[in-house]
Amino acid sequence: MTRSWCIAGLMLFAAALPARAGALEERGLDLSRSDCGRCHVVEEADRFSGISSTASFMMMVDYLPDWEKRFETFFERPPHPAHVRVEGVKPPTDGPATMAPVELDADDIDAILAYVRSLAGRKK
Repeated sequence: MTRSWCIAGLMLFAAALPARAGALEERGLDLSRSDCGRCHVVEEADRFSGISSTASFMMMVDYLPDWEKRFETFFERPPHPAHVRVEGVKPPTDGPATMAPVELDADDIDAILAYVRSLAGRKK
């Protein structure tokens, strides 16, 4: 009887994993739309958002071999330090105050990464 409960518990846990990943990706898409979408096209459905000279998420994932490293460290790469504030990372003090800052924490970055990684698995 105990073994049956263990197996049932493991099956329920395994079934919840895709839903959790989907929820994280959805949160990442929401954050990407609201924060990254100021400059980048972040999804196929909205190709006319962002700034045309700024790389889209899809282009970076499709054509840059180091896309994952770039997304993991985006807040350190220009021009992001000027307007992205990450919890625990000291912001620069010499930048212009011309943009409202984007404030993110580690969970937000994980969610954005989950969304971007889901783009790598899509059909082009």
